[in-house]
Amino acid sequence: MISRRQLMGAAALASLPYGMARAQGFPSKPIRIVVPFAAGGTGDVLCRNLQEPLQRLLGQPIVIDNRLGASGTMGTQYVKNAAPDGYTLLQAGNSTITTSLMQKTAGYDAIKDLAPVANVATTPMVFLLNPVIPANSIAELIAYAKARPGELEYASAGRGSLGHLTNELFNQMAGLKMVYVPYQGSSQATNAVLAGDVKVVITTPSDAINAFVSTGRLRMLGVSSPQRSPLLPNVPAIAESLPGFSVLAWFGLAAPAGTPPDVIARLNDAVNKAVAETAMQEKLRGLGMTPKPGNAAAFGELIRNDQQIWMRVMQQANLSPE
Repeated sequence: MISRRQLMGAAALASLPYGMARAQGFPSKPIRIVVPFAAGGTGDVLCRNLQEPLQRLLGQPIVIDNRLGASGTMGTQYVKNAAPDGYTLLQAGNSTITTSLMQKTAGYDAIKDLAPVANVATTPMVFLLNPVIPANSIAELIAYAKARPGELEYASAGRGSLGHLTNELFNQMAGLKMVYVPYQGSSQATNAVLAGDVKVVITTPSDAINAFVSTGRLRMLGVSSPQRSPLLPNVPAIAESLPGFSVLAWFGLAAPAGTPPDVIARLNDAVNKAVAETAMQEKLRGLGMTPKPGNAAAFGELIRNDQQIWMRVMQQANLSPE
């Protein structure tokens, strides 16, 4: 028999606005985080480190689902088309923005089709040089490249990748004409610089890159954060030679547009609590990342600002969607 208290509770729940009513019982089943790239990448590793604390904080299993293909658009479209109920999330990053700007067939609008949930962490890019080039600083590299317009080549993980557009921003701010050479992924781009096929790459840091730098196979000239990174305190910021230069790779979670605000708030709270845990902070630092929790509105502002930056870079570089 249903008690009077149960009836009153059901009536109270029914009187709430639709989104609030759904959030009251959220989550009641497993949550899927779609990673739009292959397992083992930075975003994938980040989500797998979040898996245990989020399961504990939300009381439901967290499933990591790698849906790779078409530079991340397959997984992003899957989330875009999922029910806006908080049970399907996207591991979002700068490429979520840049790919939608650079590909006519991306099939989504990063601002209109996705709802920001939470930023998790940021990391600076690192400027790497093959040691055959006689430059030991960003200033020396700029002087070397200016004296040889069109001769110095740079690699990146594909057209429209963060590395590609970051190097284009560097070219624009430094007044350079380095030539772009695309590769299939960041590891291939780095390997091309190691082999000397290309001389420059801007990419995210890793233990492997640090090992190549320590053995002299690569030269790390700078980091893309506004100031020196506490994780790489002996590496100058690019901004020390090129004032105003600043690019951070960010990693967060997004949901389909239309997800109820209270559901977003519940997820955001869980992510922030997970990121605040000592063990998680240590894991992030091990990945070369700085924890960057905050509310969903602040994350949305970051995404919109990022879009404006890369639209300006594309326009100045005469890059159009293909």
